[in-house]
Amino acid sequence: MTTTPSPAAPTSYGDAPPTVLVEALLLRHDPTEGFAYRRLITALGGGARPDDTARCLALLAGHDEGHLVHSTSWRATDDGRIVLTYLIHPDPAPDLPGICLPDPGTIARSPKPGHPAPPDLRPHHVAAHAVRHLAFLARTDPAVAAHLASRSGTRDALDSLPGVPAGQLRQVPSF
Repeated sequence: MTTTPSPAAPTSYGDAPPTVLVEALLLRHDPTEGFAYRRLITALGGGARPDDTARCLALLAGHDEGHLVHSTSWRATDDGRIVLTYLIHPDPAPDLPGICLPDPGTIARSPKPGHPAPPDLRPHHVAAHAVRHLAFLARTDPAVAAHLASRSGTRDALDSLPGVPAGQLRQVPSF
C-alpha cells in the first residue's frame, strides 16, 4: 500500500530556503495628530540576527539605549517569505514623512477559525497590532514602562488602548 503525502506535508526547498524579511515600524506620537509610523523592510542576511537587522534599518548605533526595539509579530507572505516585525520607538528621524495611523484599535481578523491569517492584511493593520502590543507591554514590562515614563503623551495615548493579549479582547457582537 502506498500513501500519498498530504498537501500540507513538508516539502524540500532545495538550495534556496524561504527568505526571511525584517520589517521595522518606527513609531511616533503627536498629541494632535496621534500615532504615525515609518515602515522599513529588508531581507535578513545570512548569519545576521533579526534584532540587529531591525536596529540597522533604523540607523541605531549598537550602544543606543534610548530607543525601544521590540519584536511584535511575524507573518507569512503569499509568496512564502516570513516577515519578522519590530516596533522601534521613538522614530529616530521624526522629520521624515510618516504614515498616519488614525485608529490603532482596528484589529484585522480572519473569518475562518482554521485559517488564522486575515485575508486582507495590510501594513496599517500590522502597525496597529504593534501599537496595541506596546500598550500591553507598557502595563506589564517594567523596562518598557520605564522607557515610556518620560513620554507622557505617548503613554496616555497607549493607556486608551486595550492593553491585553488578543485572546482577552472582548468581541463586539456582530449583527
